[in-house]
Amino acid sequence: YEARFVDGERIGSGNILAAEFVNNKKQYRVVRYEDEYGNIDYLDEEGRSRKKRFIRTPLNFTRISSKFTNKRWHPVLKRWRSHKGVDYAAPTGTPVWATGDGVVQIIGRQRGYGKVIYIKHGQYTTVYGHLNGFKRGLSKGDRVKQGDVIGYVGQTGLATGPHLHYEFHVNGTHRNPLTVKLPDAAPLPKQFREDFKLESETLLTQLEQAKIQALALRDE
Repeated sequence: YEARFVDGERIGSGNILAAEFVNNKKQYRVVRYEDEYGNIDYLDEEGRSRKKRFIRTPLNFTRISSKFTNKRWHPVLKRWRSHKGVDYAAPTGTPVWATGDGVVQIIGRQRGYGKVIYIKHGQYTTVYGHLNGFKRGLSKGDRVKQGDVIGYVGQTGLATGPHLHYEFHVNGTHRNPLTVKLPDAAPLPKQFREDFKLESETLLTQLEQAKIQALALRDE
């Protein structure tokens, strides 16, 4: 990892550059890599990302107030209907973040959803409804990254209390956000692989040396 110094005095630590851990006797190694566009990820020795393309939930929530189901009594409409998403109860103003990298397809108000955002991720689409408001300056066509704040919890549209309605679509079909198999992140583009190989070899060598030194100190 990076160590920061001023006039020879250490003042703190920076980014983790390379790491190793063992789980069930299996070794895993990752290296921090930043491409020429400023995209940062932790990749294994083969250049594969260790993260998923999507995170499972889009906010810190209090509880799940309504699950994905084909039959639910709607508290506003007072009739049975399907519920093609998951409702996360949370206080008004709780930040909502994009669950994956994508492009804002729709941002505005729709009757049932209230203030809503649709984000397109190739064959996938995520929907964030009943928002209290949107991130300042966010508009249709903007690119967002996984974890970016895009809006805030509210109860606009057909809602009886503050919560986020979240949907996950695959090729236009609604899928259960709690159980759908999330795809792995896209592999490192070919134009960066040679650069990554050179950089990772240096960092992994340093990691191995640090490991040897730590074991030697432990055995003293």
